[in-house]
Amino acid sequence: MKHPAQLNPHVNPIPTWLKSAAWLAVAVWAATIFWLSSRTGAEIEELNVFEIWDKAAHFSAFLVGGGLLAVALRWSTTWPSARLAMVAAIAIALFGASDEYHQLFTVNRSGADVFDWLADALGGIVGSTLTTFIHARLERTHRAAPARD
Repeated sequence: MKHPAQLNPHVNPIPTWLKSAAWLAVAVWAATIFWLSSRTGAEIEELNVFEIWDKAAHFSAFLVGGGLLAVALRWSTTWPSARLAMVAAIAIALFGASDEYHQLFTVNRSGADVFDWLADALGGIVGSTLTTFIHARLERTHRAAPARD
């Protein structure tokens, strides 16, 4: 199935400023994750005012990242939904792996925690897949009905 932009590139084009805003949101999300990974164990505990379980925090944060990346890719490419969700999920999982590696060099942080990475990857998979599914559903409901003869 072709993306609507492939069928008619002039149908509801995404403005450049909106594409840029989507990519900026991905960059801000990634910078925030990097900043949080640079905090010591005590600083992380201090920031955790709601006492959220570590794995749930990882899952939630990377669910957001997966969603943001899926939106940025949707608005910037004409990829089919399956490819888009897969690329976003893989990219988020790789970012999660690099995040765990980064924590190896942070004071009082364990880093290289495979279960943290699994929570990151699962969050990215769910976020990118859910966002892609919602977008596809919305796209179907807003598509013009075919003309009848």
